[in-house]
Amino acid sequence: MKALRYLWMFAAAAALAMVSLGASATRMEGLQQLERQLRLNPEQKAQFDVAAAATQRALVSSALSGMEFKERLGRELMRQRPDLEVIFQAQEAMVEQNRPLFRSARDEWLRLYAMLDEDQVKIAKAYVERTLLGVESLAESFRKFLGQLR
Repeated sequence: MKALRYLWMFAAAAALAMVSLGASATRMEGLQQLERQLRLNPEQKAQFDVAAAATQRALVSSALSGMEFKERLGRELMRQRPDLEVIFQAQEAMVEQNRPLFRSARDEWLRLYAMLDEDQVKIAKAYVERTLLGVESLAESFRKFLGQLR
């Protein structure tokens, strides 16, 4: 029975991951708004575009591998006795596949950050704080959901 509870929690986590991936379009819109607020010079704008493109590649790849994972998870959960090892290996493969893309995006944002002046840093900081509030809200919803499973 405990294994079944873990499977349901894992399935819920996968579903929430898919919801957050679906929000990637909203994130890209947020980046467009940030770009306008930053009032970038041409050199900064070029780096912003590189960083945004790297982020978009990472999000698209993550969404695609997330859909593949969801399919594998669904197939495994349809079995009489799902193999948790198969599920966890699929999850790890998904994370490892996307890790280099997210690392590349991070590096591009760090390059841009080094180019910002103090006023632009304040604007970027406010954007990050707003984004983190959204992530915290999603995490809180997930904690509540998990509490209902107990």
